[in-house]
Amino acid sequence: MQRRSFLSSLSLAAALGGLPAMAWAHTPYRFWDVFRKRNMQILTSHADYTGDETGDAWVAVLRENLPLSRAMVSRTLDLRRSASLLKTNQVKMAVLSYEEAQLLSNGKPPYEQFYPLVLEILIDNGQYLLVTLPDLPLYHGYLVTTALMESSDKLHLVNPGQGRFGMGVHSGAMAVYKGEKLAPPEPPPEK
Repeated sequence: MQRRSFLSSLSLAAALGGLPAMAWAHTPYRFWDVFRKRNMQILTSHADYTGDETGDAWVAVLRENLPLSRAMVSRTLDLRRSASLLKTNQVKMAVLSYEEAQLLSNGKPPYEQFYPLVLEILIDNGQYLLVTLPDLPLYHGYLVTTALMESSDKLHLVNPGQGRFGMGVHSGAMAVYKGEKLAPPEPPPEK
């Protein structure tokens, strides 16, 4: 009976010219790339409530100090899914506890299938790190770190410019910690 009603709805949609729209509506993957380019996502996990709260606090500061970033928290169900999204370059930044960062960066269980995953540190609060992939543009890392460091007392940020667990510091973040000023990149020439 359900099959018959489904086929009836398809034939009705096709008759009304809505079949292409229906098929298009069920394939959001092509829009994922556009969405993640327009909205800065900070990945957290429901499996780590403290890390999730930390991500919320960092995103609130980013939305205040860097509003054009459209910063938002994206949550996964578990930390293995977070590792998968980082490994496949679907997300550029994530909040990781010291323990998870050490396990992930060294390919220890339960993250051995994601090894090697090169991550760099943007921010450190003594318990959690904001990590990124090395291909995060220099100026983006600089802006994110600058925006968060403006509220370093409120966010209890520590250890500026120090690597951990075999992870280095992103070069944009290092520029902030060294007190360097970076100019925005030149826009591409118009065609």
